[in-house]
Amino acid sequence: MIKNVALTVFYSIFLSLYIAPTRANEDGPGLASVNNAPRIYTIYNILMDETATSSRKASRTALKKAQRIALEKLFRKIIREEDHKHLPPLTDGQITELVSGIEIANEKSSPVRYIADFTVHFSRDKIYNFLSAMQLPFAETLSNPVNILTVLEKDGASLLWEKGNDWRMAWLNYDTINNLVPIKVITPSRTGRMSMTAWQAQQGDPEALDKFARLTGLRTLYIMSARVENNFTPVGRTLTLKIFKAGDDTLAYETMVTADANAEDLKPLYDEAIKRATYWLDNQWKEKVMIHFGTSSHLIMDIRFDQSEDWFKIKKRLESISLIRKVTYRKFKTNSAEVEIEHSGDVAQITLTLEQEDLILQAESSDTPESESWVLTLKKHPL
Repeated sequence: MIKNVALTVFYSIFLSLYIAPTRANEDGPGLASVNNAPRIYTIYNILMDETATSSRKASRTALKKAQRIALEKLFRKIIREEDHKHLPPLTDGQITELVSGIEIANEKSSPVRYIADFTVHFSRDKIYNFLSAMQLPFAETLSNPVNILTVLEKDGASLLWEKGNDWRMAWLNYDTINNLVPIKVITPSRTGRMSMTAWQAQQGDPEALDKFARLTGLRTLYIMSARVENNFTPVGRTLTLKIFKAGDDTLAYETMVTADANAEDLKPLYDEAIKRATYWLDNQWKEKVMIHFGTSSHLIMDIRFDQSEDWFKIKKRLESISLIRKVTYRKFKTNSAEVEIEHSGDVAQITLTLEQEDLILQAESSDTPESESWVLTLKKHPL
């Protein structure tokens, strides 16, 4: 019978060299996405279930496999698909060298079995050096969340705001914490029902999309349109996914997912479609923030703020951005500070990265191009 057990003393000593274990409340949510924010070099929610001749051996196997799975997920997140073939095979020891810490939750064990949820933290510097040695470009900037509307056509009915829209529920239940682009699923509201119909959503109606974005104050809006068909052919059941983006007049992405015609559960079909959609979103973002080695730059800017609280917010956010390698503070005044940053990528990339942290970098006009200066301010949100 499987039961909760504490780590043995031997196991604790073995893991303490590079693991920071945490205990999760068995009665509460077990997934990290409930209480944690996405981080570039952290991979959450790796569920391991291993069997061996002893629970100790099973736990060691689970640890090694969790680290390997996490590294695969990290590389899938930050590097281009076509560059995966250039990655060399790594031993378990080499993978451990790239890990900066591990958290373990929801542990269960029997004499021959070990179950746990792993969160794996990787060292930014070691990953950077590893990819640099092979000259593989990568992305290390998280996008701001994008908002999606989910419309479903199934069994002759089109569903957008209705309770029976299980396509929306599939998105709400899908774990996207390890993606570059966080997802916010728009749920039914009076404003939504009055401003967007299922038919308009299915067509990706540009005017309706723009109107909905304006009414709701959304910066980035996508339509995820799914059409499920039961085909009495060898192809089986199919889901056609179309993605539309507010502000664009054309279809952004389309793909088809198939499943066994005898399968009653649509979850595998939905999950595969969502996996492709989120991967597409990640790749769109990845191309904008991809770091190419040899493009490190220095930028001197004037940080302007209204109050000391704003200054501390700006300072904290600057120092938390992975793209920024070094921050040098030069001159301080009552409402400004001169700062030099060393960053990866070009000016367009660092500007986009700063924008994700609500930091606005703008070139200040001057008499000559040679004397162009840069100003950084904190974006203020209306109360």
